[in-house]
Amino acid sequence: MSDPYAPIQGISLERYAELGADLDGITDEQAQVAKVAQLGVSAADWTAAKSGWTARMQDMSLMGAVATKYMALYNQALAKKTGVAKVSFEDWCAMSAAIAVFGYEAAMKHFGVTQGEWTTISAHWQSELSRDPMNLAMKRNTLQEQETQRLRAGGQPRAVVVERGPAGAPAAGGAAAFDPNAHAAMQMNAAAQHNQQYFAQAAAVMNQGAVQAAVQMASGMAQLGGGSGLIVGAAVKVQWSDGNKYPGTIMQIAQGQSQIVFSDGRTMWIGNQYLSL
Repeated sequence: MSDPYAPIQGISLERYAELGADLDGITDEQAQVAKVAQLGVSAADWTAAKSGWTARMQDMSLMGAVATKYMALYNQALAKKTGVAKVSFEDWCAMSAAIAVFGYEAAMKHFGVTQGEWTTISAHWQSELSRDPMNLAMKRNTLQEQETQRLRAGGQPRAVVVERGPAGAPAAGGAAAFDPNAHAAMQMNAAAQHNQQYFAQAAAVMNQGAVQAAVQMASGMAQLGGGSGLIVGAAVKVQWSDGNKYPGTIMQIAQGQSQIVFSDGRTMWIGNQYLSL
């Protein structure tokens, strides 16, 4: 691809992000088409742009660059149009647990939060996790696991407080969490580079045909035994906050989370509820 950021049917990535913000809270496809028509975009152009930009975001040869830039633009556009939604760390963990137990749509409806708002909320706390991956991640895992167990035992979702800033406010942690420069600044050290190379090599080994055949067999046996099939070495799809799914490989599993390595060697701990085989 000569230019992954070239406009599609005249719709640039920046414009596509703005349209995405305009569509926040509108899930019906026909309603989305009607809305973009009001904004001067034809149904044909919208369909082509949606399909094309989604394909570029999922193109792993681009190493997530398009998706990364889109998320920054989307969060900025959302903040400009509707403001920024925020919750405490404890409430974020509780909401994440509710998603794991009741499903994404049911949880969002219960908490009265739109997809766009959840995207910015989650982006902020994921950014904080990247700054303190040991302590904060361990605390998140503990709180989320405790709440998940409580909900599965019949408990009701806890009340959360969602603060909403005025339209036009800075994107705060939302856009910063997906800013390539900010991310690079946090990751630029020798140890990180070494780990990235190591995990890229490990992923390549894990994804060899013979290895995956054995892993798939073990995963199938786990599912027959009543397990989830999510085991170390399994190739999975990761449900991302932009609605897309990205391929990765499980390297470790602990307390309802899996360490996922992507094709370029980047790793991240992801809740198992966001993974599928």
